Amino acid sequence: MDPHISDTADSKVPVNELAPLPSVEPTRIRIPGFGSIYRRGMRWAVEFWKGGVQHRESARTKSEQEAIAHLRKRVEELAQGKYVSARTERVTVADLLKLVTADYAIAGNRSGRTLKYRVAALTSELGHLSATKISPSTVEAYKAKRLSEGKARATINRELACLRRAYRLAERSRPPLISANSIPSIEPYSEDNVRQAPLDYRDYVALLAHLPAPIADAVAFAYLTGWRRAEVLGLTWREVDRARALITLPPARPQNAESRELPLSPTLSGLIEKRWQARLVGGPSGPRVCELVFHRDGEPVRDFRSAWWKAVEAIGKPGLLFHDLRRAALTNFVQSGVGEQVAMRISGHRTPSAFRRYRIVSTDDVRAALARTESRLTTDPHNSATFPHNFKSTVQEEARVPIRKIVIVRKLTSPGTLHPAGTHRT
Repeated sequence: MDPHISDTADSKVPVNELAPLPSVEPTRIRIPGFGSIYRRGMRWAVEFWKGGVQHRESARTKSEQEAIAHLRKRVEELAQGKYVSARTERVTVADLLKLVTADYAIAGNRSGRTLKYRVAALTSELGHLSATKISPSTVEAYKAKRLSEGKARATINRELACLRRAYRLAERSRPPLISANSIPSIEPYSEDNVRQAPLDYRDYVALLAHLPAPIADAVAFAYLTGWRRAEVLGLTWREVDRARALITLPPARPQNAESRELPLSPTLSGLIEKRWQARLVGGPSGPRVCELVFHRDGEPVRDFRSAWWKAVEAIGKPGLLFHDLRRAALTNFVQSGVGEQVAMRISGHRTPSAFRRYRIVSTDDVRAALARTESRLTTDPHNSATFPHNFKSTVQEEARVPIRKIVIVRKLTSPGTLHPAGTHRT
């Protein structure tokens, strides 16, 4: 940093009273407390420092006094957090979105597969705009337009989260591509997408009856384990140890990038054996072994929306999603008394907060909890006689029950002589 340049400026000093220091450079003039101005051809440019970061830009004038005034204005804007450099003014929203794409690629985020769709939508509508020109009204207009195109609020919120991430990355870059005060307010829509009705066992059995064999087997596995769709459909025989009745997922497979083991219960073992019998498929050169546990004639199971929609319509659950099987499994674990840590190990949840978001507490759960609590209170021998809500007697009646006291009286027959204590009841 230039030792002659101060980070602060006295805003009360008139421009015409600033005394430039003599300089050995004929094209540069140092201004104490501000920085310096220097020539670029016939025009003047300004240079100043803040926090160890150098700022340079053209003053766009041939006048020395106007260049000094421009320098003073820029330094004051920087001190007030209002400074926008010429470089920042040239940065577009599309430039910021490139930072997000690069960041996802470096981090290896799995959601990078869908990121391109969010980036494409934002680039199409806002990419040409200067990053400093995005205002709350611009964001609201974007939201309204996407909503009018039939996009779900959750989809729009993911796009807004991507835009917010772009600005944060630009602010944290060195040197910053954009200042903190230039980041617009981005308010997402409120989402009311909590699933309220998990799939009960009877509906689950009915659903299996309306699905073809490979899809029904995958649904059964998901319902019993709470695994994600990609984990179920991507399961291979290399990950299954039939002799030990154990499935081991390598770190690259689960969404949270952690290795996971699943011991097979009798029902799951039977399901795996069923799929083992279906591992051989025909081919041009004869039968071959399909590596996938759940496959359709030797090919990966990818799109089965048509079969799924017909099945959920048939059981009266038109809005049911495959992901609801995961919610149903977690609900079943908890209702069966499975501890949270064990259930998380089975389903692959990494944090308790994420696990609890999937756990749907129904009215029946609350009713059963109240009944169990009252049953414990009323059956406790220490509480049954005085529990005020057992409807055998009222609180007032129990309060009128006489209390028996035992009083011990000692009698003296003569001074200094004690007779054995007598006991009198009152």
